[in-house]
This record gives sequence, C-alpha cells and structure tokens, in this order.
Amino acid sequence: MIDELLLKFGLQDAHHVMTPIGLDHDTDMRESDPILPADGPVGSASLNHFQSIVGSLLWLARCTRPDIAYAVHRATRRAHAPTVSDWQLRKRIAR
Repeated sequence: MIDELLLKFGLQDAHHVMTPIGLDHDTDMRESDPILPADGPVGSASLNHFQSIVGSLLWLARCTRPDIAYAVHRATRRAHAPTVSDWQLRKRIAR
C-alpha cells in the first residue's frame, strides 16, 4: 500500500528519514513563500498534485500509520494554497 503510493507520486527513490517532520519546519507562512500553481504536468509542484498526495497521506495516517498524523495535519493546514515549503514537507512525510 505505502509502496504503491510512493510509486504513484514518483517518490520511490526518496531517502529515508527518522521523523516525518523536522524541527526546522516553519509552521508560519511567510509572505516570501511562493504559492504553488493550480495545475501542471503530472509529478510537478501544483495544487492538484499536492492535494492528491495529502489526501493519500491522510488515509495512511488514519488507517496504517498514526505516527505521521501530526505531520500530515501540518501539511493539510494550507492545502487550499500550498507553498514550496509545504511541497517539501509532503516529500519528507512520504519518506
């Protein structure tokens, strides 16, 4: 299930990390953070792709991986207008 999700979103080669969210993750949106475009090619940083990944991570957190629940919660807070740092967070959670 998790391997299928990683493959679907092109994250199968992501390096493993010990925690799904780091101490360095900035939880406050800065004005300088660029917001992702609404749509783009498959696998690109876009709103639709981000929302799809976060939805899949929510399902994993609820059903099989409660240890990632807080990090996924942080990612979903700005699912309506994700920034580049949110895009990086979804990759870290998937690792």
